[in-house]
Amino acid sequence: MTRRLAALLACAVPAASACGAGDPPLAATCTQSSAAIERALQRAPVTVRLRDGTALSACFANARTDAALQSFGIIAVGAAEHLGARAQHGDARAAIQLGYLVGAARRGAGRASGTQAELARRVERAAAFVADGGAAARLSLARGMRAGEAGG
Repeated sequence: MTRRLAALLACAVPAASACGAGDPPLAATCTQSSAAIERALQRAPVTVRLRDGTALSACFANARTDAALQSFGIIAVGAAEHLGARAQHGDARAAIQLGYLVGAARRGAGRASGTQAELARRVERAAAFVADGGAAARLSLARGMRAGEAGG
């Protein structure tokens, strides 16, 4: 019995260490530039995809390594901050786009680990001041978030 258990454990350890090996990698378009993400977000609240068809939520979900998180994080937070600044100055389209990015971040982080959730929180911070900008800004932001959570 102990030989069977040892053989079973010997097979289980390599299989467990391979967990996640079949996960899709981070698409190159996710780390292209914040301008590329903002260009794609111009379609919001309609479904947004990057140039190669990648959903923004997939970028958040697939940024698993430290390098991928850092590369995509800098770009995503940069886009969020730029859109947030525009939205604070009354740009309703920017508020919708930022909301979509926040919704996509929530969607992607919801099916990933805690590190992606932290990245989603950093993107959400850019929206905090927009929500204080009045009813129109809050409605635009909320509309974008719903769309991003649904299909982002």
